Parts: sequence; C-alpha cells; structure tokens
Amino acid sequence: MGTRARNNTKWLTNVFPRLAEIRNWCMDGKTNEEMCVLLGISPDSWYTYMKQYNELNDIVTAGKSVIDNRVENAVLKTALGFEYEEIKTIIEEDRNGKKRTRIEKTKKYMPPSPTAQAFWLKNRKKDEWGDRKEIVFDTKGQEEERKLQFLKMINEEVVDADYSIVEEAATLPDPEVIEETEEGFLDEFEEDGFGNETTEA
Repeated sequence: MGTRARNNTKWLTNVFPRLAEIRNWCMDGKTNEEMCVLLGISPDSWYTYMKQYNELNDIVTAGKSVIDNRVENAVLKTALGFEYEEIKTIIEEDRNGKKRTRIEKTKKYMPPSPTAQAFWLKNRKKDEWGDRKEIVFDTKGQEEERKLQFLKMINEEVVDADYSIVEEAATLPDPEVIEETEEGFLDEFEEDGFGNETTEA
C-alpha cells in the first residue's frame, strides 16, 4: 500500500469522522500539533489533508478565526480600559445562628494597559508604529556619539594642561598635609580630656 493510500485511509478513519471535534478544538485554541496527537496522525498528514480536503481547511479556518477574534477583542478591550462587575458571595449568620447568603456586587474600572496598546499598534498599524523602535534606537545612538565626542574634547583639553601632573596631585595624598591634620586633631582631643572634640569660642 502506497503512502497516499495510507494517508487516505487515515483521513477516512481518524479525521473525517471527527470534523466537528476539530472545529471545537480550533475554537478552544489548540495548535495543529496538538490536534495531530489527538487524531493520531503525523503533522505531514495533517498539512496534506488541509490541502487535499476543502472541508477540513474550511472548518479549521473558521474555527481559528473565532478564537482569534475573541482574543483580538480582549486585547482591544484591555488596551482601551473597561468597567466590570465584581461579585462576592458572603455568608452571614444572624442572632439565632441561622446562616444566609448575601451577594455583593461592586462596579470597578480597569484602566487602559500600555502594554496592550503597544502590542495593538505595532501589529495593526505597522507602517506608523513599526519604525518607532528604530527611531528611538537611532536617537540613543546619536546621544552616545555626542557623549563620546564630549569626553574626547575634555580629554584633549586636559592633556594640553599637562593632565599627568594634575592627576598625580589629585590622586596621591600629601604626607605632610595628613600629618598636620592628624596632629591638630590629636591636640584638640588631648585638651578636651573627655574624648570630645573642642572648638574655641
């Protein structure tokens, strides 16, 4: 038996009788690979059937469009912000010990999500928002270039002023200055006698 004959046999036994299930799976968001496992067929057979049998292609396309539209509406709703009702079930007990159930409804508002807005715009309006990232990147690059030029300019000026001498004076402490400072501190410490620093009025 050839490959095509085996494929047709699987179509008749594993796929065609379950077209309604396949449509429901698509509406539930299952992937092609997941449906192949459920049907007991290979991905190659799946894509062969999709090309060969219009009934399969049609129900898969229709089923996936349903879930895609639901997700799209949910993303749009999240991007714009929405009101919703929070329902709580509260069990109360009266003086006689009798319990009763009270339903508490609260209206709340979910503010727009910047993440959902960015996702929507980048996918729905690529021409206007797809390049926005590149513009920001180029701006950062120019900013870094300006910083490098500024540092280079400073370095050149410091070199002209004999930067090596300035750096040595700034980083290496003068022993004589430290010694005078420590002695002055010790003199004041000894005059106080209580371990506190004293100052002259």
